[in-house]
Amino acid sequence: MQKLYEKKFDDSFLPTKIPIRIACIKPTGVPAVISLWYVNLDDKIYCATQKTAKIITYLKNNSVCSFEIAGDTPPYRGIRGEGIAKILNDKGESVLFALIDKYLGKKESNLSNFLKKNSKTEVAIQIEPQRIHAYDYSSRMKGV
Repeated sequence: MQKLYEKKFDDSFLPTKIPIRIACIKPTGVPAVISLWYVNLDDKIYCATQKTAKIITYLKNNSVCSFEIAGDTPPYRGIRGEGIAKILNDKGESVLFALIDKYLGKKESNLSNFLKKNSKTEVAIQIEPQRIHAYDYSSRMKGV
């Protein structure tokens, strides 16, 4: 099953704890693919990272990006799309806490403590999808 959507973002059929892969262009013109945790809020994709991360520089130079959210094992299903990214300096910490809840839950861990300790220097990446393509090859991959 393949469907092409205009801007509607629905990841409800995917496992909840897989990252997004964001493709963007480096200043050299070479593509980069970077995996980050994401959360879907109001049909927009949000990620958080340190404000010194290279992806922030890349997206500031060229806000057009592509993305994929998909698992690595059969049966293959996921979402791919194109979007416009914005860097939100004032939302990094709140997005980070939403990501920690989604991926790590409420349980304290070394990773959650590390992320929380560095939360003041996080920025949010907001991707507004322009085109979305959902795919699910479960029916043709039965038994794989």
